[in-house]
Amino acid sequence: MSKKIIAMGLSLLLTLSVFSNVAEPVAKVSQGLEDFSVQLFDVIPNVAMQQGVWPEAWIGKIFPSVPPHFGVGLSFGAAELPIAGLNKALSVLNEVAGATGASLPTLEDNLVFPTFTADARVGGVFLPFDIGMSFMRLPNLEFDNITFDFLAIGGSLRYAILEDKIIIPAVSVGMGFMYNKGFVQVKVEDSAYVRSDFQTTSIFFEAQVSKKILFLVPFLGFRGLIAESTNDWEWQYNVAFEGYNLGQVEKGTVTRGFGDRFHPQIFGGIGFDVFMFHANLSASYDFVSSIWGANLGLRFQM
Repeated sequence: MSKKIIAMGLSLLLTLSVFSNVAEPVAKVSQGLEDFSVQLFDVIPNVAMQQGVWPEAWIGKIFPSVPPHFGVGLSFGAAELPIAGLNKALSVLNEVAGATGASLPTLEDNLVFPTFTADARVGGVFLPFDIGMSFMRLPNLEFDNITFDFLAIGGSLRYAILEDKIIIPAVSVGMGFMYNKGFVQVKVEDSAYVRSDFQTTSIFFEAQVSKKILFLVPFLGFRGLIAESTNDWEWQYNVAFEGYNLGQVEKGTVTRGFGDRFHPQIFGGIGFDVFMFHANLSASYDFVSSIWGANLGLRFQM
């Protein structure tokens, strides 16, 4: 009997030791994903703002106008994606889950989050305004065990307070919204994974100035952006230790409201206008989050 009690005691001590060894990594992984969620709060609105960039502060009226003014096209954008928090979670998981042979890839601390958007804009009727819409869907974009999924839809309304004349630039003010939804996941088969699902609604106000010079349209603008975001993170690993198999699943949610942070963003670049073919190169910078963005647009425009 005494031998059985001693064996049970040793088994209990070993089990407590195992859980003690994994308690600290569990906290570190969860904290890493919390940090990554906060980073996404800043990145996603900046990614969204790379869409719907038009060089002209106002494209003109659709009626009355000959020709009517409208445009459709594609834009390719990117914004900086800091992932120090995600790398922290991946590094700890690699240490703990190494016994299973699972190896989650760690990444550069700053990646580029790409966008590929369909854009359209139509001029106003009688009054000097224009309305734009944009849409993007990147379903399960995968590389090196990392999967991105991204949906974005948005629109904006701009009103021209000055029209482009011989020596006078066009100046407009406007407002818009953007809705984004998607996830980032890093996974190795069924051994280990981390995942962050995000959903963000952004509202922005903007002012823009542009001036057509021959076939060039230099432009500069400013946006003020607020966003409401929810990030649901989740991770799991399976690890064998001293004959014990431990499976750990952790979940959490992080939120940010419209009033929690204001993003002041400057943007600008140059457009190229050759008959009905228009193109633009632009860049942006978020002064609060210190995030850079870039955009290339190609359009048919009248």
